[in-house]
Amino acid sequence: MDSLANYSIEFVKLKLGHNNFDYKISDAFFSLKENSLFQQGSVNVHLNIDRKERLINLDFKVDGIVKSECDVCLDSLDLTVNGAETIVIKISDEPKESDGEIIYLSPNDLSINVYDYIYEIICTCIPMVKTCENNANKVKACNAEMLNFLSASSEENSNIEPQTDPRWDKLKKIKD
Repeated sequence: MDSLANYSIEFVKLKLGHNNFDYKISDAFFSLKENSLFQQGSVNVHLNIDRKERLINLDFKVDGIVKSECDVCLDSLDLTVNGAETIVIKISDEPKESDGEIIYLSPNDLSINVYDYIYEIICTCIPMVKTCENNANKVKACNAEMLNFLSASSEENSNIEPQTDPRWDKLKKIKD
C-alpha cells in the first residue's frame, strides 16, 4: 500500500550534485488524496534532484496514462500524461512565504514531501476539456446514446417558462 511517507525525501542526507529517484504511480497513489480527480492510472515519474549548498532543484518528468471520464458523454477514457516541471527550493535563514516559483525552507527543515508536487504535475498535464477524442489508446466517438439523451433532456428544459419571483415583478414596476 502506498503512503505519503514513500514520497518524503530527506534532502539533508543527499550528496551534493545530482540524485535520481523513480516512482511508479498506481491507483494507490490517487487513493491517498481526498477528492482526487483521478482514481486509476499508471504513471512513471523520474525526479532528478540537483542539490547545492543552499539551493535544491527538483526536475520532474512524468509519463503515463490516467483514467477519467469524457466531459461530454461521461464514457470512460484513458488520458495521456506527459510533461516536465522544475521546482526550486531555497534554504533561507529569513522566513519567507513561498511564491509560485521558489519554495523557501528554513535550515531546520530536514525533508520535503514531493507527493503534492507529483499530483499537481499530473493534473496540469490533463486537457481542460476531456473528450473521447483525447483517448490515449485510440480516438473514439462519444457515446451516441448518451448524446441523444442529453439533447432530448435539454429540449424538454427549454420549453419550460422560467418562473419569476412576484416580489421582483413589483420592483420592476416601480422602476418603470
